Amino acid sequence: MNIQKTLVLIKPDGVARGHVGDIIKRFERVGLKITAMKMLQPEASAADKHYALTEEWMQGVFTKAKAKYESEGKEFPYSDYKEYGGEIKRGLVEFLRSAPIVAMVLEGEQAVPLVRKIVGATEPLSAAPGTIRGDFSPDSYPLSNSQNRPLRNLVHASGTPEEAKYEIDLWFTQKEVHTYEHVLDKALYDPAAFLPVE
Repeated sequence: MNIQKTLVLIKPDGVARGHVGDIIKRFERVGLKITAMKMLQPEASAADKHYALTEEWMQGVFTKAKAKYESEGKEFPYSDYKEYGGEIKRGLVEFLRSAPIVAMVLEGEQAVPLVRKIVGATEPLSAAPGTIRGDFSPDSYPLSNSQNRPLRNLVHASGTPEEAKYEIDLWFTQKEVHTYEHVLDKALYDPAAFLPVE
């Protein structure tokens, strides 16, 4: 087994649009365990630390957005990934701080990739039906860039186990993350469950 913990933030648009329950239900119905959860108004320092401005991250957001523009036959308005990354980070920090968010820690087998699959592609317009972003947001890179704002894509989900640990420690104290037996633990993880009755 590979039981992991991961962080999910329901962003200001997810909270304001009344999708908190819808989003939590998606995670619970697949068998993920909520081990921490709170609503908060992020402070500048936490929001800034949350969006680490690494070379890899800047190149990633630049490449995704540029590819989307080019696939639609449009010219991407930025030529430098650092400039674009810096602009995106500024907007993301401001957006995250604009209204209350809901932060939660989810636990389960392969929780990091499982949550990413449930959340869907970063750009809601490209996200598959059945994912959170695909079902609840029509936003796109061209629209958000034309309005000079971040994507309104409802949630953030940690990308790797290492990122999850960093982000959980940023948003929660150790005392706020709980350990308990979930009613589904036996059905999901006990190898002796569902054996034939003698």
